[in-house]
Amino acid sequence: MAEYFTARGLPVPLELRRNPLTDWRRLTVIALVLLVLYIGLKITNIDTGRANPEYVINRIALLFKWDFSIMTPRDEFETYMDTAWWKMIETIFLGIMATAFSFVVALPLSFLGARNIMTGNPITAAIYAVVRVMFTILRSIDVLIVVIVLLAIFGPGNAAGVFGLAFHNIGVMGKLYSEAIEGIDAGPLEAITATGANRLQVIWAAVLPQITNPFISFTIYRLDANVRLAPVLGLVGGGGIGLDLFQSINLSQYGAAGLIIFMIVVTVATMDFVSAQIRKRLV
Repeated sequence: MAEYFTARGLPVPLELRRNPLTDWRRLTVIALVLLVLYIGLKITNIDTGRANPEYVINRIALLFKWDFSIMTPRDEFETYMDTAWWKMIETIFLGIMATAFSFVVALPLSFLGARNIMTGNPITAAIYAVVRVMFTILRSIDVLIVVIVLLAIFGPGNAAGVFGLAFHNIGVMGKLYSEAIEGIDAGPLEAITATGANRLQVIWAAVLPQITNPFISFTIYRLDANVRLAPVLGLVGGGGIGLDLFQSINLSQYGAAGLIIFMIVVTVATMDFVSAQIRKRLV
């Protein structure tokens, strides 16, 4: 037993007693990971033989020859609403509106999806289970898939992008909000309940004061994520500057595409910095 104690007589943790070269658990995990990676390489059959590095370098170089004509109307048929800077603003508000719509729906549903609020009788427990399953379903469906479906209803444009983002974010924000509610201090909850207050009074007096800052933080985080994701929706016709980006690439207008990419990077970096500073002050 002496080998299991340090020089000071303290017991050696069980994890340190195992020899990494003979620990069959770790070796089994490593072997399984390597096996999965090997099977993955065989199934995906990644072929890099057709890559043309010289062509790629030339295309990347063209992205830095920015075409500033997209910042102003290029003919009498275009207005300022057709310019890249306006489309960038439009993309930001696409994320803002999607976050606002999802917040309005996810906020009340989050209370129905919180275990500590909905326990007490079979009916509320059943509502809790249904709402949590709904959150799981909504956030499991990718935004692009939702937007493609909504294009059949609204057609190409911002409506499909906004409601597609909102649909997905109801599930994400609902789950985040519900878990924040479940993580509150139970003391005030029990104290208010003991006074004979009903469920709504308990939520107002004991729950809301504890969840305000987390809710604001989660909402700002999702706004940041939505603005980052919004340009990608242009790939399927979801509106915003992403539509101009993919059209420029398809038409080999790399100067315009490069400037649009730069605008997206600057916007996302600015949003990320601002949202991080706000969340830091809410902690």
